[in-house]
Amino acid sequence: MSELAQVKEWDFDVWMNLAKTDPEKFEVLRAQTIDALIEAASEHRKLHLRRLQWRVDRVRERSGTPMAATLAISKMMWESFDDLRDHYQELFGDETGVRRPVRTPKTAQVLAFRLPAHA
Repeated sequence: MSELAQVKEWDFDVWMNLAKTDPEKFEVLRAQTIDALIEAASEHRKLHLRRLQWRVDRVRERSGTPMAATLAISKMMWESFDDLRDHYQELFGDETGVRRPVRTPKTAQVLAFRLPAHA
C-alpha cells in the first residue's frame, strides 16, 4: 500500500505525527492528497479549486508561522462566506424575506507619485 493510500483516510493523529517527525514527507503527502482531491472533482470545478489552492499556498508562504497562516486562511474563508451570504440575501432576501443590495465596494483615493527629475 502506498504512503498516500495509508493517509488517505483522515486521521488527525497520523498527520500530526508525520508533521512532527518528518515535515518534508508531510508536505509531499499533503500536496499529493490535495492534488488527488482536486483531480477527483468534476471538470468544471477543477480550475476553481486549483486557483483557490494556489491562493492558500501563497498565504502559507507569506505567513511567518503555521498559526499565522491558519488565521489568514480562516479570514479568507469567512470573507468568502460573507460574500456568499450577501449574494444570497440579494437574490432571495434575508430571514424576513426583504431583499437588500450587495455591499458597495470599498473605494480608495489613487495617489500620483512624481518621478525624480534625474530619472
